[in-house]
Amino acid sequence: MAAKEFAIDHPSKLPGSFISNGSNGTIYLHAMHSVVDWFAFGKWTNGKLVRSLSLSPENGVLEDIGVRLAFEEPFWAGKQPATGDADSEPYPLPFHPLELGEAALKEFFGYSLEGPLEPSAVEPESIPLLRYKRKRRLWQLW
Repeated sequence: MAAKEFAIDHPSKLPGSFISNGSNGTIYLHAMHSVVDWFAFGKWTNGKLVRSLSLSPENGVLEDIGVRLAFEEPFWAGKQPATGDADSEPYPLPFHPLELGEAALKEFFGYSLEGPLEPSAVEPESIPLLRYKRKRRLWQLW
């Protein structure tokens, strides 16, 4: 599902209408904004927040809740450093958030948006998204 409510700086504050404490299974939130190099994700298991991360070069780490997941470790360990021009200032984070975002897409959903497509990867265009049309009730006073 896609909705503007998912693009929040603190995934842990996702409205409860999207997460049910009684739900079984795993729910993922994934949000990226390439203009500001921002990435955030959240993972809930059986309605309980397991992991939440949000970061950008301008604001640093906005949220870091729960135990880091295995796919994150190479980034935090400095094995996926952000690279830039020799003349540019050092990147303010140990890695590029959008590269971590791509790794999260691959880990959670089996595909990525950037880079070469692996033969076993799912093509992003083949994934159906739910679309809901919002309507407002119109009240009429007599």
